[in-house]
Amino acid sequence: MKVTNNSKAVQGVRSKGRAVFIQPGKSRDVELEGKELEQAKRLPFLKIEGASSKAASSQESESPKTALEVLEMAKDQNVQFMSFKSAAKKLLGEKTPATKDEIVAALEDLATQP
Repeated sequence: MKVTNNSKAVQGVRSKGRAVFIQPGKSRDVELEGKELEQAKRLPFLKIEGASSKAASSQESESPKTALEVLEMAKDQNVQFMSFKSAAKKLLGEKTPATKDEIVAALEDLATQP
């Protein structure tokens, strides 16, 4: 989506768990989905083009990640811990451990189960 900053100050939006900054009066192509899109839409000084209700719900309709895919997230330094933990919690449920090492161990156990 194209996001234009109509304020007089640098503004930031969240995209895939990371901050994307937009200079005053400038536009950037930004991937916005789900809650990140909803939050950006609440800011009156941002103009968002290409946003549709389909884009907002695409994250929910996306197929769940496998244990191996979530383990790959743990290795990726660009993935924030809370994004990794959220994806792991979808697989592990309420039994999701608190630390990254414990989550990785639980996912490895899950990945090796038949």
